[in-house]
Amino acid sequence: MIQLAPAKNDAILFGQHKNLVGIWTEAADDAVADHSVVDEAKATTAVIMVTAGMIHHSGPFRLHVELANQLRHHGIPSLRFDLSGIGESLGIGSGGSSLDRAADEIGQAIDCIANRYGIEKVILFGLCSGADDSVHTALMDDRVSGVVAMDGCGYRTRQYYWHRFAGHYLPRLVRISKWSSLLRRFSSREDDSPKSLQLGDDIREFPSRDLAQSQLMQLADRSVRMHFIYTSGVGDYYNHAGQFDAMFPSLCEADQITHCYFSDMDHVAFLCEDRAKLVRHISDNVCQMLH
Repeated sequence: MIQLAPAKNDAILFGQHKNLVGIWTEAADDAVADHSVVDEAKATTAVIMVTAGMIHHSGPFRLHVELANQLRHHGIPSLRFDLSGIGESLGIGSGGSSLDRAADEIGQAIDCIANRYGIEKVILFGLCSGADDSVHTALMDDRVSGVVAMDGCGYRTRQYYWHRFAGHYLPRLVRISKWSSLLRRFSSREDDSPKSLQLGDDIREFPSRDLAQSQLMQLADRSVRMHFIYTSGVGDYYNHAGQFDAMFPSLCEADQITHCYFSDMDHVAFLCEDRAKLVRHISDNVCQMLH
């Protein structure tokens, strides 16, 4: 196995208000030749990792750090940075919706690496709300040539409800322990104590399914390459491998769009082996986008 030189990571401060902080990881000079991408593309394209929720730029369980190291192994530079108000980036800057603010700050990140490192195109990777921000930014900025979105928008379909019943409820119906627990609950004294917050849908707000389909088609028509990853961690709205095609039937023939489902992986790839699998999967898809 070829050993690469230690990664060169530069901490950078950028943005209109000099409030955004990120880490730039240069491509390795001794990247593995048989895995490297087209020289011209890799010289002018970088990956930007978008903040997931309130997690800082290292990503959940250092996912972004591991991905940056894997990408440099392929000769691809990357930037991971904190959106304003998260991690080390001060909470000042543009107003508007959270999506518009994130898109504006990602645009400032592209400006920075374009001026400093000669980057012309970027591929965005985002998890959860970072996936939503990545797609929204791609719609607004022509410099985005690719998007890898993990656990992005999703919509329940008829097949979803069947898989939900067969995989979740049916196994519980045949368990005696579940029936016993239910009987005890009904026979026990009602709890009059005040309730806390009740269970409900996630705070993320997806566009309507028709609008999402139209937006993705718009990006595909612009030749933006997209790969959508879903995990069992979003089982409240996505739970089987064929659901993407059922959600967006008009996108089935779009060559620019691919998708996959990891039924045994949680939302943040908590297990080390899951993260290693995910990092390889993302980097392989990024390489494909550059060919």
